[in-house]
Amino acid sequence: MPVTQALIFLTNNPSDDHNPGVMIQDKQQPSRLAQSERLARMRLARSVNVGPVTFRKLMDRFGTARTAIDALPDIIARTGGKRRIALASRDDTIAEIDRGRACGAKPIIWGDPEYPAMLAAIEDAPAYFYALGRIELLNQPTIGIVGARNASANGCSFARRLSMALCEAGYGVASGMARGIDGAVHDACLSVTATGNGGTIAVLGGGVDVIYPREHDKLYRNLCENGCVISEMPPGLTPQARHFPRRNRIISGLSHGVVVVEAGRNSGSLITARFAGEQGRDVFAVPGSPTDPRAAGPNSLIRDGAILCDSVDVILDALQVSQRNNHLGEGIHHFDVNSRTATANRAADDFSDIAKSIDRDAQINRPENSPETIDNQEQNGSDTGHVAIDDETDRILELLSVSPLMIDQLIRASKLPADVISTMLIELELAGRVERHPGNRVSRIAE
Repeated sequence: MPVTQALIFLTNNPSDDHNPGVMIQDKQQPSRLAQSERLARMRLARSVNVGPVTFRKLMDRFGTARTAIDALPDIIARTGGKRRIALASRDDTIAEIDRGRACGAKPIIWGDPEYPAMLAAIEDAPAYFYALGRIELLNQPTIGIVGARNASANGCSFARRLSMALCEAGYGVASGMARGIDGAVHDACLSVTATGNGGTIAVLGGGVDVIYPREHDKLYRNLCENGCVISEMPPGLTPQARHFPRRNRIISGLSHGVVVVEAGRNSGSLITARFAGEQGRDVFAVPGSPTDPRAAGPNSLIRDGAILCDSVDVILDALQVSQRNNHLGEGIHHFDVNSRTATANRAADDFSDIAKSIDRDAQINRPENSPETIDNQEQNGSDTGHVAIDDETDRILELLSVSPLMIDQLIRASKLPADVISTMLIELELAGRVERHPGNRVSRIAE
């Protein structure tokens, strides 16, 4: 596709037929980003060692991606150049846009009017993501519902009832299109959506055009038509185990609250709940029998202060209070990016936080020796898949024992930044190597 066509696609919304209220004309939508700025933001976001936090810091500091890109050599030079930043090429970015266009996916870029205000409020919101289907659902009040892949019939039935009731009350429901609870949630919402109420958003761990698990082919196609499917990964990318924690923060980030229905002690659903708590969202947990391993996760959340959820009324009552006091959606991205200019003072100290963020992203986004697919999950139904362990993570494991240790003590002993430790612990938790305990403590699981 010619470059001009790709750039035009960046400003067109293929889903506007579903939402007549969304205007795509610049004169009707003054906050619409210019084509050059949209492309620059995508290039910056795909650059080596520029993660979501670094992207946001650069945008806050320089106002536009174009200005930030021009300043990158100066930033690296003034901060010692410890980490390399390889700017994504224009051609590679255009090629990615082409792949999205081929499957009908639109990039939703931070600063777009369609970008969800709730998601934009979190510190590590994706710089952009791809969306298929009813894009207008992204900005309706949303609840996240997650849970076990090997869910019980009762668990799926309760998740369905919650989802249908929330949709009938006018809420959207976000989940991860996994087996078990996630699939039941999406299916229930779609059955209600046909009557014109609510809607559902599926957040994928791979490319927005990659169906996983494979048996959800029919569900995926229904979601693309009557719901919304999103992913921050490039189109065509096969899901990898390390992508799922990142996916989970988007589910919680989209939502006013997150409900956990059945989850094991090391379930990825608990990570979603933890993200929700860190993002200032309500956390709900459905209690279960202490003899059922699938109830261990929700029961532990309740013990740690989550809201016990035994009916949809519990959620609706909490949301009424939350929404009355919530101003997350105000002033997030409704600005004229072209009117902002870089700050005149470019002292080295001004770039120190950006340098720290780049270093953090470099450690978190460590390159892997080979692509790590999650085909093993097809066999065992686990929530995670294998997570590779590097030298730094080995060091963290050596500092831990079967006796719970305060995470603050672990940070001091390791001399690593708190956010890096947090990411490592998430990976180790997903791999079944560590266990969280009340009081912000963690222990190594005996092998």
